[in-house]
Amino acid sequence: MAQQQPNYNESTLNQENALNSIDLLFDEEWLRKAVMDEEQVNSNIGAGLDWGSAFGELILNPELLGRFTTLRISLNKEVRLLLNNWNLGTATKIACQTAKERLLQKFRLPNPEERKYILATLVKDELYEQEFIENREILRELLGLLLKQEDWETIAAVAADCLKEQIMHQVSIERISA
Repeated sequence: MAQQQPNYNESTLNQENALNSIDLLFDEEWLRKAVMDEEQVNSNIGAGLDWGSAFGELILNPELLGRFTTLRISLNKEVRLLLNNWNLGTATKIACQTAKERLLQKFRLPNPEERKYILATLVKDELYEQEFIENREILRELLGLLLKQEDWETIAAVAADCLKEQIMHQVSIERISA
């Protein structure tokens, strides 16, 4: 069944509560309009991803943009599987959320090395034959490149804080402390 592409006219864009702003970053029509808006004012207003000269290649190539989305979703899935395997209990959900936020930051503003590796991954046809990238070795390698030690420390700290809050909440409910 063919899906109809939404028409992002002004009234639709004004309904921000109806659209997730992160989804807009990966909507081809919205991104084209955002790039045109930047060109009209002859300035960078931060409407899109900061990919420098590679951004135009990415945004104007629907297949490449689709692969970019597949890669991002596949990495989110891989980090979720990884964290689930670590048996973090109730902290797993917040750890996954934090890791996904960190990955999104890396996709928005990659350093030159990250950008180069992402672009090299996007042109590997064999990775995009399925709905998700199945090659976990490639995904783990990219996770290792994108999520640095400080990212993992942030993920761990957020998970630990969440677990601490849960424990303290239970202590107060059950009146265990004197």
